[in-house]
Amino acid sequence: MAKVRPTPFPERNGKVPFNASGVAQVGSRRFVFVDNKDPTALFEMTFDPGVVAVERIHRRPLAGVGRGQLRDPEGLTRVDVRGEVFLVVASSLCVADGNRICDGLVRVRYAPGGALPAEPMDGFRDWLLAREPALAAAGRREPDAGGLNVEGLAWDRNALLFGLRGPAEPGCVTLVRVPADVGGTRWTTASLGHPELIRVRLPEPGVTRGIRDVSGAAGTGDFLLLLGRSTSHGDAPFRLGTWNRAGDRAALLDVAFHRTAKPEGVTTFSIGGEQRILIVDDAGGYAVL
Repeated sequence: MAKVRPTPFPERNGKVPFNASGVAQVGSRRFVFVDNKDPTALFEMTFDPGVVAVERIHRRPLAGVGRGQLRDPEGLTRVDVRGEVFLVVASSLCVADGNRICDGLVRVRYAPGGALPAEPMDGFRDWLLAREPALAAAGRREPDAGGLNVEGLAWDRNALLFGLRGPAEPGCVTLVRVPADVGGTRWTTASLGHPELIRVRLPEPGVTRGIRDVSGAAGTGDFLLLLGRSTSHGDAPFRLGTWNRAGDRAALLDVAFHRTAKPEGVTTFSIGGEQRILIVDDAGGYAVL
């Protein structure tokens, strides 16, 4: 079994390591990731020609996102609409520190340089919980008490696919599929369709895992699931799995992670005709498989 040990980023976010979560490709050797401790920017990293080592990281401020409109960003996905590249950033939607609500679904119009024009969607968390009673009770609890905790985000044809770290149950993970008009004139809850809960069974029925990120191959229905413990006090090891939307079962890949790894973001990409996987780590590192 291959064991993944992350390589530290060559830079830090000021005085602290990058707390990298969701990641998406924006160029042949360029990727953008979120830092869930810094909701004011995205971070663009450029790899060397062999896509082995990160050469540099640029801070890309989010222009248009005010204080409190994006808290605890965890998920990131790319959506292409009529030749324009959009990035969608999702909050964990959790309750933190007893009463602080983490909300935010932000649409970003990607451009190669400078600040990124960004539009927060007002009231996304309340909208979702009002339409999914199964999540409403969890939305009142903190993550370590079995509360709502969204960490994964992918694009699935005409919908956003959210992966839940929690609430979780043994042998099963949950995704929420929300149809969305990402390229529409206005970015409001009116841009969204009715959400659908999807349950996916895992090969180890006695183990409780949550989704740490989701990555999809455009148009194929195949998704890569980054799995890990559902709460901070859990002990389930990180794993990579595959799932196709046509079924309700996931398979685990023959990949394990070093004990120092804290993988929180994953995306697939192609280089030289070969399919590769990029993983980013909330301890400030990355790995290319």
